Amino acid sequence: METTNRSSDWLNQKKLILIFVAAAVCFAALTLIPSVRAKLQGYFTNPNRQVLAKITGYFSSDQNHFLIIKIQDSAGLQIEIYELNSQSGAQTFKQKFELIEDADSYVTLDRNSTNLALQDVDQDGNLDIIAPSVDRNGNLRLNTFRFDAELKLFEPFTKQE
Repeated sequence: METTNRSSDWLNQKKLILIFVAAAVCFAALTLIPSVRAKLQGYFTNPNRQVLAKITGYFSSDQNHFLIIKIQDSAGLQIEIYELNSQSGAQTFKQKFELIEDADSYVTLDRNSTNLALQDVDQDGNLDIIAPSVDRNGNLRLNTFRFDAELKLFEPFTKQE
């Protein structure tokens, strides 16, 4: 009888160890996905937000007024966009773009160094948001967001060949 209890305890211990190993493997696999890793980091790190730059501009023929803020926290960079009401001065959150694991960077435009700018990159007559960054491998990224006048939202701009 004592031998049966020992073998039963040993099997229960093996099952428990197997469950912990499987949970650890699943957790490690999930952290390989940048968006999941960023959400998980929020539970384990202090999300110190630091405003790196802000800029305002008018977009489209409707003259939609927006405030664009570049923020650094423990996960990387974010670009937050707020619509400004010219009569009341109210700011309404519109969008957020996450540049996970990226660090702040500067680019030279019109002989000025900047880390956030408005420039007509695609030469369509409308301003685009330029937010340079550096990824964890040291590669410079020129993150560009263009305004879609129909949707009244910004979208990542990729040069089409």
